[in-house]
Amino acid sequence: MKLNHPSSGRRPLRAAFIAGLMALTAGLSLPAAAQTPPEQVFQQYLAAVKAHDKAAVEALIAEDVERSDFPACRPEMSNKQCLSLYIDATVLSQAGEIRVLRTQVQGDTVHATLELRSELTRRAGVERARGTDEVRVRQGRIAAFRFVPDFADEPTRRFFGSLGIGPGAH
Repeated sequence: MKLNHPSSGRRPLRAAFIAGLMALTAGLSLPAAAQTPPEQVFQQYLAAVKAHDKAAVEALIAEDVERSDFPACRPEMSNKQCLSLYIDATVLSQAGEIRVLRTQVQGDTVHATLELRSELTRRAGVERARGTDEVRVRQGRIAAFRFVPDFADEPTRRFFGSLGIGPGAH
């Protein structure tokens, strides 16, 4: 007669419990980037812009970011390349400085009212342009980005008018 060890009958149950616990834990753990709050991603973007670090800006942009309507984008460019070009052309390569006046987070989107000072604004004869960056974040990356000019602000209206955009465009 063969005797079973008292715990031998529990091994399959223990293995099933451990496997279930591991599956549950794996299902709950998210990549670190997915847990990055939108405000933190926006702050990382601002730090990269302040450092004029194009590579750091690009690293924050999702591969499947929404397409920018920046006129210099070519059809063969990816959405990420297009947004990177927009940020480079309008801020980074123009010695741009961003001063944030106010931020508001709504769900996955940061709305940051800001002022931009750059070579572009100086060439247009204005000190700065004002508007709102609307930055939607998904999984720790910029999934959508657009700048909404404050056309009620005279220097902003003059600046964008000099570029052929908005009220006052020539």
